[in-house]
Amino acid sequence: LSFEYSAVSRGSYKHIKIDIDTISFSKKRKSKSLKIACDANYWNNLTKLCDDLDIENIPNLEAPSKKFQFDGALLAHLKINSNGNTYESAPFDHGNPPKEIAAIVKEILSSAQNIE
Repeated sequence: LSFEYSAVSRGSYKHIKIDIDTISFSKKRKSKSLKIACDANYWNNLTKLCDDLDIENIPNLEAPSKKFQFDGALLAHLKINSNGNTYESAPFDHGNPPKEIAAIVKEILSSAQNIE
């Protein structure tokens, strides 16, 4: 199981990848990621948020707003890799994910704040 969150625009870039061992964060394309160990309590909280989520339905979730279409917000995606399958959300505005994945996105973004 792993999680990836990205938020991009012409001038901004954020990429966060989390697995059971490591949290990686990058603020620039093609740059070396900052890495820290993934705390067991944090990992357990993150995976618990997935318990009630139908991850196979993630690609079908509707974005509540589409400001990313005219550079009004960073274009964001959430990917969850589970059992050899990758489930990627449709694009959504950074800071305004579909409600079904909002708690997971918030938890992932909180990890990046700890690295910065």
